[in-house]
Amino acid sequence: MPDFDLLITNGQVHAPQGFVRATIGVRGEKIAALLEPSTPCSATEVVDAGGMWVFPGLIDLHAHMREPGYTHKEDFFTATQAAAAGGVTLVVDMPNVEPPTDTVERFLEKKRLAEQKCVVDWGHWVAGTRPEEIPRLAQAGATGFKIFQVKGAYPHDPRLAINDEGKLLECFAAIARTGLPCHVHPFHQRLFEHLSEEAWASGKPKNHVTFGEVYTDELVWKTAISTLLHLQKRTGVRLQVLHTHSAESLKLLKRAKADGQKVTVEIDPKYFHLTREDLERKGPRCCPGGFIVEDPERMRVIWESLSDGTIDHIGTDHAPHLVEELEKQRENAWDAAMGSPQLEHYLAVLLTDVRQGKIGLLPLIKLLTENPARHLGIYPRKGCIQVGSDADFAIVDLNREWTASSAGLYTKCGWSPYEGWRLKGKVLKTVLRGQVIMSEGRVLGQPGYGRYISGNPRPKT
Repeated sequence: MPDFDLLITNGQVHAPQGFVRATIGVRGEKIAALLEPSTPCSATEVVDAGGMWVFPGLIDLHAHMREPGYTHKEDFFTATQAAAAGGVTLVVDMPNVEPPTDTVERFLEKKRLAEQKCVVDWGHWVAGTRPEEIPRLAQAGATGFKIFQVKGAYPHDPRLAINDEGKLLECFAAIARTGLPCHVHPFHQRLFEHLSEEAWASGKPKNHVTFGEVYTDELVWKTAISTLLHLQKRTGVRLQVLHTHSAESLKLLKRAKADGQKVTVEIDPKYFHLTREDLERKGPRCCPGGFIVEDPERMRVIWESLSDGTIDHIGTDHAPHLVEELEKQRENAWDAAMGSPQLEHYLAVLLTDVRQGKIGLLPLIKLLTENPARHLGIYPRKGCIQVGSDADFAIVDLNREWTASSAGLYTKCGWSPYEGWRLKGKVLKTVLRGQVIMSEGRVLGQPGYGRYISGNPRPKT
């Protein structure tokens, strides 16, 4: 009888103490042993890592899987296939679907749909906008809560937005009592509307370029995050601030964390990678990142915050739309879709940053695996490679050079904002709970294999 169900041999394994040359032995869904490479043993299945790097499976806390209601853009099956293709073994999606996930009944129906389709493990952030529903949603097993401060055209559903600070305080207090995290898209809506009116009055068109300039204005973000931090301090809610591309906001957040506030910080790749050149060449598909990348001070603070612990997570904000929906931004960006798919290419983009010396490999892996697992309260079950953990891995060739393409993607929208980029680093295989679910770009995982991750009100530290 074989010693193990699965062996991963000849890999540089990201163990808790750092990278080690080891053989991973898996029984069932768990890591059963980390062995010296020369240890004699047998297994039902052997995966030869060929000297490549074995990371814990990536955890993405910020994806829009578009089901129910917008399945012409994406659905649970295609989104989780895209996740598997990108080395992601756990993804948590958002409540801005149709109908929005703001009641127990809607949450349970959405969960039922996902159970049939998800290839990787998954969770659901639910709307934290209805105080009477918040304790019921927590009891029903929601992973946590999401609130938007921005409202407008989809995906910024006005039904999920809170611009009234009094109501926000009430919702924060209710969520704090559940012990679950509250993720907030920060935004000062009234300032944004005022700055928009000023821009139009000066003769600027209502296109994606003007929208990007106004949408990323430091004032819109810093003022919102300042308020959120005060409300967090009053209520004690476990606040996660999203889209933290504002330099002044990051300085506020660094100070708050130093003062002991329960706040975590997430950034998404488009804001510190997509350039003004991408915007001009590819159009609305790359809005609004270019207005940040061209600001040296913003970029300095972002990279510093990624390295010094101010930023805790990199979430994809995987946000698929059809190209024709985004093209409407050229006429009126205030009334058009916004966002880009990210799951399949974001790790390669970030590994290219490592090769360029912008961030270290070990800090990057922590941002993508350990930190989000701790946030969910499931570390060390997930987010690390050690005996007893789930056998979730991404096997990566750090030296593979390749050009990103929109051809052959699993995301239903069928395009990538990184098309044409020369990248260094590629996921070769993805393993979820002991099963190879992706090999050399081909997703093997079956719909329904993914398992739901419920919220943990008392996360392990």
